[in-house]
Amino acid sequence: MAGLRVLPYIYYTTIYNMKKILFALVALLGFVACDTNEPVVEQKINLLADKSEIVADGNDVVTFTVKSADGEVLEDATIHFADTHEALEGKTFKTKYAGEYSFYAMHDSAKSEVWTVVAKEPGNNNDDPNDDPDNPVKKEYVLSVSPATIVADGAEKAVFTLKVNGASEANFEVYNAADDTQLAANEFSTTVAGNYSFYAMCEGEKSNSVEVTATEVIVEQPKPITLTASKSTIKANGVDIAQLTVTEEGGADVTNAATIFVNGGALNGKKFATTTPGTYTLYATNGEMKSNEITITAEEVTNTGTTTVFAEGVTLTSGWYDVNKKSTPNSSGADAMMCWAASSSNIIQWFQDRYVEDGNTLPSGCPNGTSSKYDYELQIMDVFRDNWDNLARGNWTDGGVIWYFEGRDVYETNSKESCAHPRSGTGGYFKTQWSSIYANMFKYENGWAWYTGEPYTYATEINNYNWRGSSVADPLMKFSEYIVNAFEHGMSSMAVAMSSNFNGAHAVTIWGYEIDNATGYVTKLYIADSDDGSTPVLQHYTVSPESGNSKIVLNGYNDYYPFALYPVSGYNSAVK
Repeated sequence: MAGLRVLPYIYYTTIYNMKKILFALVALLGFVACDTNEPVVEQKINLLADKSEIVADGNDVVTFTVKSADGEVLEDATIHFADTHEALEGKTFKTKYAGEYSFYAMHDSAKSEVWTVVAKEPGNNNDDPNDDPDNPVKKEYVLSVSPATIVADGAEKAVFTLKVNGASEANFEVYNAADDTQLAANEFSTTVAGNYSFYAMCEGEKSNSVEVTATEVIVEQPKPITLTASKSTIKANGVDIAQLTVTEEGGADVTNAATIFVNGGALNGKKFATTTPGTYTLYATNGEMKSNEITITAEEVTNTGTTTVFAEGVTLTSGWYDVNKKSTPNSSGADAMMCWAASSSNIIQWFQDRYVEDGNTLPSGCPNGTSSKYDYELQIMDVFRDNWDNLARGNWTDGGVIWYFEGRDVYETNSKESCAHPRSGTGGYFKTQWSSIYANMFKYENGWAWYTGEPYTYATEINNYNWRGSSVADPLMKFSEYIVNAFEHGMSSMAVAMSSNFNGAHAVTIWGYEIDNATGYVTKLYIADSDDGSTPVLQHYTVSPESGNSKIVLNGYNDYYPFALYPVSGYNSAVK
């Protein structure tokens, strides 16, 4: 077996003879020492403890002290378990396990006598006076209430709790001290402002009194509201959209609470599009308040040209990112299945660019710019590779983006074997600033996602335009509407299949699109693909319905079939 050596006989013979010589020398030296007439002094140390019994509750502590024979405290002495000889960390001991524990001290070569500590089960203290029926201890009844101040709206409640000798008690009644009337439940609400006093009764004993203050309901006066539109002129193609926003005096966004009217009729939603040319008058109401009136002109579409739209700050030649994997597609390399992370990295870096461009400073430790570890186009890709497990099973772009910003695993209910998962305590690079950032981000509404899970946030999944069973009559138009909407508020990743039967899955980043002005159909996509080589490039894909079915096909560097979009809101996208 490795680690063992067989020594020859001569070795053992030599050692044996040397030991005989050494013994003779030691004996001779011993005699010489005796001839000096110097006495041999044995060093003695004492182990002391402040108690010999503790409660095995993990809190009660015995403290040891080691002294020399002349009473000097030996700070550098060590305490050891008598059975295992393992040294304590420090000079105290506590435990959650009842039993007897023996210890000794060591200082240099000196060893103390053994000290035994008995750890008793909690509550097994025979000296507790509460166990003595001849000497009962008076119980203490302490009533508390939370919150101590409520609004007198009949809804907000003050809840009472009672402790008897420090232990919570469930069986008690609460009384209004003003008239000694019992409350129906151990909670209090009112519509009358004032100060109220209460006490509890338990086991025939009365508790202390507590106070509850009920404050007046403050009725806020409605504030004037203002209606604004992202544009005053749109194309009458049913796709070009004006985003509408309602704010109240002071700047608060009340769009979701308001109702918007167009030419006197209520608008379904918060954006306006039409196929009928003309000038439209819009206003909003919020409760009793009515906003200003605005007009939006819908221009007749008279040509068959196209319009190209890129994400904010992006052009055909700048502002976009293309993180490429180091492994080839379908290989066993470390990042072979990390297309979702590459797409997430592209979008996150774009978001951070907008954040800095607006005058902000990135959080401390936030990755930014070119990779220095794995030679990726972006450092953000490094943190995905370093902080996620089971990378060979992949994930989705919304999962990557939300983890990076907030530190949440949105797919945590999926089994550990089914997909990649972030390690606990990782991500959340914008966590401390997120509440203020999130308040100004567009929230994708209920009805966008194919699944019914909540919440609908700044990043979601949309795939109800295709083969998953949507009943839409024109999948390409629905796809086009989603693309246009996503780019009005940010940008989007896309999940695609490699064939029309939807074998395989891959994630790419959409940086822009081309749309037919007359029909409203998206005709081209500008895509970054992590599988198209080692050099960043913006691929051009034509978009069309596949003949004979409802599937959409993308023709370009590869032939792809889109089956899901992952739109992500941009910085301040809700207030543009």
